[in-house]
Amino acid sequence: MPTALARRMKVDVSDLATPNSWVPFKGINDFNPPITPNLQAADDYDTGGWSAFEKTMQAWVATIKALRKTTAGVFDPGQELVRSKQLGFGDAGRINVRWYDRNGAPEAFQGVAIVGWVPSKTGVADLDEITCTLTGDGTLSAIANPFAAAAVPVIVSATPSAVSQGGIVNITGSGFGGVTGATGVKFGATNATSYIVVSDNTIVAVMPAGSAGAANITVTNGAGASTAFGYTRGA
Repeated sequence: MPTALARRMKVDVSDLATPNSWVPFKGINDFNPPITPNLQAADDYDTGGWSAFEKTMQAWVATIKALRKTTAGVFDPGQELVRSKQLGFGDAGRINVRWYDRNGAPEAFQGVAIVGWVPSKTGVADLDEITCTLTGDGTLSAIANPFAAAAVPVIVSATPSAVSQGGIVNITGSGFGGVTGATGVKFGATNATSYIVVSDNTIVAVMPAGSAGAANITVTNGAGASTAFGYTRGA
């Protein structure tokens, strides 16, 4: 009988202003999301000398340890979304978070949390690691497991048109969450100079060197490459 792996758990985050634009939080090497009940003694003469309790409140905290990895010199977008909240007050210091079993088991939860962010390894021989503490603010809800096997990306649009070397192209579509590596976004046969996966639906890419003309865009994730999207680059 095989034992389940701890790393089967997946964590996504989103801004309060765009609650459905989930971004994966990557680089996790330890994840601990305890739910703690507040118990009040309910002993009386009728409990026959045995302790009795009632749960009157409960709290949750999700603690994440993660390595600070980069792609083309850019930190993970999910980590950066959370990190950007560490100095905020009110809603500016909160984040939506959900976690679930990537094997499809029913364990899946979602809530709003206040962000804590602390470097947890700082020695000369250490890898850059952080500890992110997401303190629950209100209800933690059981949700339907949102995990689905990765699908090939689909590109819907790329704007603006006729961008030249060094310019920014906003690519929209779906299936972008698993896009990584230097070859994840291509203009024609050339890798984008750099890119950031903003969400599963948006990539911001920098146009590489090349001649004016056709530079059809492809985006690749673990499931494969998208159909080439027609794009004409500037000089």
